[in-house]
Amino acid sequence: MSTTKGERREWLARSREAINQLPLNELFELPGRPHVVYQIRSYANTGSSLAEAASQARSDMPFLFKAFETGQIGPKRMAKMHGGKPRVATIHEYLDWTITAQSSTEDDELDFGGFRVVVILPRYVSPWPYPGDPGNCEGKKAHPDLGGPLPPFPLLQTHGRPMCAATIRSGPGYLEVPFVATQEHKRGKGYCRCLVEAIEEIARALKLEKLMLCSTNDPIVKSTWHHLNFDFASEEEMEAWDIPHADLVYLQNTTQMHKVLPPPGQYRPIVIKHKDFKQRTYARLDPVVKRPRLHTAPPKKNPPKKPAMGKGPPASAAAPTMSTEPPNSQPSKGPPQQQPPHQHAQQEAMPSCQAHSGASLGREDTGAESRDGEEVLLGSTGGHAGFSRGRESVIEE
Repeated sequence: MSTTKGERREWLARSREAINQLPLNELFELPGRPHVVYQIRSYANTGSSLAEAASQARSDMPFLFKAFETGQIGPKRMAKMHGGKPRVATIHEYLDWTITAQSSTEDDELDFGGFRVVVILPRYVSPWPYPGDPGNCEGKKAHPDLGGPLPPFPLLQTHGRPMCAATIRSGPGYLEVPFVATQEHKRGKGYCRCLVEAIEEIARALKLEKLMLCSTNDPIVKSTWHHLNFDFASEEEMEAWDIPHADLVYLQNTTQMHKVLPPPGQYRPIVIKHKDFKQRTYARLDPVVKRPRLHTAPPKKNPPKKPAMGKGPPASAAAPTMSTEPPNSQPSKGPPQQQPPHQHAQQEAMPSCQAHSGASLGREDTGAESRDGEEVLLGSTGGHAGFSRGRESVIEE
């Protein structure tokens, strides 16, 4: 590839046009994640000016800006400190330029053109659809390579604001992901993993091979990305891939990471039916590869509490401890302890990511039949249809 700035910039601009073929503002389902949908948005033309477009994005996804701007000097204060002289850009300006996809006009300017925003939204399914409900019908696939293998059923709907968001841009052989954030009260619940799966699906649709992620140097954040199968990209690897930092949105005090796209998961469609309720979901057949988190800091050990005077055991008595029997020791005799029926059902149920949205059917109320390669689960009148209401389906494969 030519190293002249003008030719390279034109080459990058052509590669970044690939993402323009993806439909905007359409809802897509994630196989195996029936409680969420994802959407691709563009804020490049949402207002008559950069300020209006950025204001709209800040109103839709305040958590994305708060995650990076908290504790940082804003542009007004930075300009006042420099007295109107040339200065470095702030993180506030980087976010505005990235989300609104501001293209450069000069070779020496930073180019933020071609960016899109991917958001994770809560999916809504009516738990008690009435006969002839227009929302209780099969939808259409907005893109052949995005969403589930089959058309969604029922129609994809959402009833909330974005819970997780990321900025993405296509490049020559990779998908760039500089900013990722999740709502504070939604963290630790797997929504970022759903977002990564959506980004991987988009990259496959664009025939790209890897993800390029910009991570902060915080040990916990880097450990999270490593847990999601991202690896650190060395300078030698970046040079071998012909990806200089100037081609990416590269920030100070950050670490460049990458992930080679895994093959798409294998799923089996399942239709859950109960009276007028019907929903198509998917059960994953191949195992999900997970890696342990990086070692960040040793867990703190709480010192043992001293018993109060006159209330503790005598000095000769041994304090109660956890069982230290060897593995081959004989178990204690006696009848086995019976678990409550609801606990037994939850243990044999599918993972919550796969069975979160089905009709809450008891095992004795579940029947299965096959139609066109799908497994259809039928519920009797004793079942309850629900979605995302704290009830999990008991599904036997």
